[in-house]
Amino acid sequence: MAPYYAIALLLGMLAVFFSGGTTVDDTTLQITLYMKQTPAQDQISLAQGTVLINWPIKDGTGASANTTGHAKGLTTQENGQDSTWVIMMNLVFDNGSHAGSSLQVMGQHGASGQWSVMGGTGNLTMARGIIKYNTLYQDADSRTIEMQIYAYCTPMESILAL
Repeated sequence: MAPYYAIALLLGMLAVFFSGGTTVDDTTLQITLYMKQTPAQDQISLAQGTVLINWPIKDGTGASANTTGHAKGLTTQENGQDSTWVIMMNLVFDNGSHAGSSLQVMGQHGASGQWSVMGGTGNLTMARGIIKYNTLYQDADSRTIEMQIYAYCTPMESILAL
């Protein structure tokens, strides 16, 4: 049995030696943004229950809110008997502190719930986390969705330094 412990110890020491003892420094993203869905303007129906989206993302709900990016992707109805949709989208940031970055998001899309953050680019590289969303306002023409984004990201500089 002793040789197995010695081998395990040796492998552990080699792993620390070759890694240089470095760790990857994650950053935390915690932000609230608002998505404005106006079907007549910012989405295209591909087929029954399948829609291409390009919804603006804003930093507030008022008329003076800035557009920080767009939610671009696809949403499809789970079945024809309820109003639950599956959404696969990229939150692409064009302006603000995350300009040039994106988050990859997926989940069920109803009046409220959570989506998974499964990746990112730019200064949001390797993002993982959740988005808690809630419909704040809805009428016949549009709806406004609040998105509370909680994610961990690994800056590209941390990855390249390994």
